Amino acid sequence: MNMFELLEKIRWDIRINSGLSFDSIRSIALLIEIRLEEYIYGKYLNHSWLKIIWYLCRFAGSIFQWILCNSNIPGNVKIGKGLRLPHPQNIIIVYTAEIGDFCMIYQNCTIARNGFQPIQISRPKIGDHVLVGANSIVLGNIEIGNDVLIGAGTIVNVSVPNYSRVVGGKSQISNRKPSENAAEPGSERHIHDPYSIWR
Repeated sequence: MNMFELLEKIRWDIRINSGLSFDSIRSIALLIEIRLEEYIYGKYLNHSWLKIIWYLCRFAGSIFQWILCNSNIPGNVKIGKGLRLPHPQNIIIVYTAEIGDFCMIYQNCTIARNGFQPIQISRPKIGDHVLVGANSIVLGNIEIGNDVLIGAGTIVNVSVPNYSRVVGGKSQISNRKPSENAAEPGSERHIHDPYSIWR
């Protein structure tokens, strides 16, 4: 990630999470810290003698995140632009995870690998425009499609297709009508208000 991409992601994060509430301020501060870690990770991890810079930043970042919102989101998570964190406390994301553009993650959520699988293949992947409800768990080497709603308190341990709603403790998946502003996967998205699909 170059400096232009870093600033673009931070611009979207501020725009999406803007507001005068304490949660908005915490979300923006948390995301800026994550983006800086992401930038440093991409810049220094491939240089063996500079890896110490990444590890020092990760150590300082984890303390900052814990004090700010009791969360742990390392900079080597692949996060698209416009991540919305309405209440950023107690969010844990494993470093092998991938999160698409314009997603929303509520409080007390965990996106984790399956501890019984090798870490190299246990990669939860979340598509674009996915809402993860409060107290949800996304677990294992699974893929969540685009424009998916994950209900509060849901445990998701199987892959989910595009335009789905997932509810219940045992991942009950059902089809739903695509959102009005949703675009087909892979197509160009021109969305003025990316979160209007959930209103």
